[in-house]
Amino acid sequence: MSDDIIDTNKPSAGRMYDYFLGGSHNFEVDRQAGDQVLAMIPFTSKFARLQRWALGDIAIELTERRGFDVIIDFASGLPTVEHIHSKVSKGTTVIYSDIDPVVVEYSREILNGAPDVYYFQSDANFPDQLLNHPEVQKILAGRRKVAFGFWGFTFLQKEEEIAHSMRTLYDWAAPGSCVAYNANSVTNKDNPDIQKTQEIYARLGAPLNVHTLEKHLECIQPWKIEKEGFISLLDWHGFDKAEVGVDAASMGEMGGGFGAYLTK
Repeated sequence: MSDDIIDTNKPSAGRMYDYFLGGSHNFEVDRQAGDQVLAMIPFTSKFARLQRWALGDIAIELTERRGFDVIIDFASGLPTVEHIHSKVSKGTTVIYSDIDPVVVEYSREILNGAPDVYYFQSDANFPDQLLNHPEVQKILAGRRKVAFGFWGFTFLQKEEEIAHSMRTLYDWAAPGSCVAYNANSVTNKDNPDIQKTQEIYARLGAPLNVHTLEKHLECIQPWKIEKEGFISLLDWHGFDKAEVGVDAASMGEMGGGFGAYLTK
């Protein structure tokens, strides 16, 4: 990547996330900023690992068990450390996207021509930007029964933005489509951990919004949530929490968030 695209003097939220995951696609400025976050909110790395582990599980669920051959993911971040494309069934088309042009360019460099994996610049608040992109339409070749990834960023959206995104996806998708949806929700907005997190995200230019699960249920309409409802990521698919070293106490009030499958 050319030096005029990437600024190594300024921390990037995407590269900091990679650092929290233990990845190598970050710079000293990202590690310094990340260490400041960890000093204030020690469970951040565990939260990131739990989120990424759940994404890997979702990739297997959607492709191997549910038979989807297309996953369209929004606000994907850097495709490092066991992201979706590394876990899907062979031949699955994975379309990543992110609003940050630096993340997009860096991600394309990381993917380095990986087969059936694409990365586009798009705003998750306006999914039609990605869905109507001429190159995306060419890749899909008319396919609209797809799986969507809407994971790890609803705390960056306002409620009306979530609702608009969900409605847009629903109207575009064919019956039988599915959304892997992550509700970043807490029970106590006044908790000091939450307030610290909000301050940090505000400094990064990405104000954090906290929504209740009840609000998430309103925002996802008209998608149907599967009978299991929202599942805490601490209990997601019953995986061994000891493997990533997470528990309710270590995650703080933010917990691991909640996940659900939505269907049309």
